[in-house]
Amino acid sequence: MLAWIKITLILCLFGTLREIRPSEPFVTEFLLGQWRNITESQLNRDVYPVGTYSYLALLVVVFLVTDFLRFKPVIILSGLSGISVYAVLLWTSSLEWLQVSQFLYGIYMATEIAYLTYIYAKVDTAKYSRVSSYTRIAALTGRFLSGVSSQLLIHYEAMDYRDLNYITFTAQILATFWAFWLPHVPYGIYFHRRSIVSAGQIDINIPIEKQAPTKTPSIRTQVFDAASLISRHARSAYSRPKVVAWSALYAAALALFVQAQTYVQLLWAQIQRESDVPIAYNGAVEAIQTLLGAFGAFLSSYCARASLPAPVAAVQGLAVFVAAHVPNVFVSYAGYIVMGMLYHYTITLASAKIASQLSDESCFGLIFGINTLIGTGLQSLLTLILIQTLELPIYSQYYCISALYLLLASFWLLGWLVQLCKQKNSIPLNQY
Repeated sequence: MLAWIKITLILCLFGTLREIRPSEPFVTEFLLGQWRNITESQLNRDVYPVGTYSYLALLVVVFLVTDFLRFKPVIILSGLSGISVYAVLLWTSSLEWLQVSQFLYGIYMATEIAYLTYIYAKVDTAKYSRVSSYTRIAALTGRFLSGVSSQLLIHYEAMDYRDLNYITFTAQILATFWAFWLPHVPYGIYFHRRSIVSAGQIDINIPIEKQAPTKTPSIRTQVFDAASLISRHARSAYSRPKVVAWSALYAAALALFVQAQTYVQLLWAQIQRESDVPIAYNGAVEAIQTLLGAFGAFLSSYCARASLPAPVAAVQGLAVFVAAHVPNVFVSYAGYIVMGMLYHYTITLASAKIASQLSDESCFGLIFGINTLIGTGLQSLLTLILIQTLELPIYSQYYCISALYLLLASFWLLGWLVQLCKQKNSIPLNQY
């Protein structure tokens, strides 16, 4: 078996196991259920924001530590933090421990970047696009299985909301065990480069691990060289207007979707009580959203020229508004599915557009990390303003998200018109 295929299979199985979390579609019902004594207001303002802020705080550190430790230890840490999250959820009941679980969840989400960027250090550049697709499909497969299994188990009363956490807990243990089988990465993208790569000492026909070792530079030298390379890659990428524009879209789309997704179960719970629907279908909704999201990501590869991000953002804004305004939980489900499908379309399209503008494949992981950091920062800002400062009710939060989607569409449309005018004005000059 070819080495890259073996690595891909191990990585994909880890990604699938990591995403098997059937407890997540019903986490709000579980936390507000009989097992804890907290209110919706506490969950909204005192619990969920902890995960958002810890994710933001840890993302930069984890990104740099991931490269310095050469990926595998951080992937294992991702599994261990997942085990810790669900152990705390299963065997504690206080509000303080719930906040601890959210801090651990921030670590769990931040360390996902090691899984997403491992391929850039381990797999040959010619295989980037294929392995990226496979790892994304593996993650979506895990999410789809989670949605279907959770809905079936709840619908047929085979398990309650708490019992679903045992499946998630077991899946995280298996994912962590499987992570130990990942091949060690001999060098990082930014750190440990000189320990392997030295001018005049590399024979491209000999595997790196069989070549004669070179002198390892000090940590101080490695940090200085890594910082210089990161700065050079960032300046090179963000000096291009198209990279800036599509990165802005990437960050804004990420922030709005994650904000909507984090609190949507609270919205559904309130609509469900008001419309007197006895059973929640959160699992089925997440499964459908995952399938259509994969279709949206696939569709983006065929719509590169007619990308139309402004109309897409406008439709997302309308979907969010309808999901919050119409007093029917099934309409709200549909609005969320539409928003999620278009999010995957937008984020995949933006990633492809950014990658097409980068001359050095190794810096795509850096730009991805920076854009994710900006998006997480924007989402944290939304949490701070909408939830903890203004203390808006759940419906008003989604009206604001809807308005922000429309604002995003307006900005993108305005930028497109300005660019179109510039192109028209430059035609006579070019012909002249």
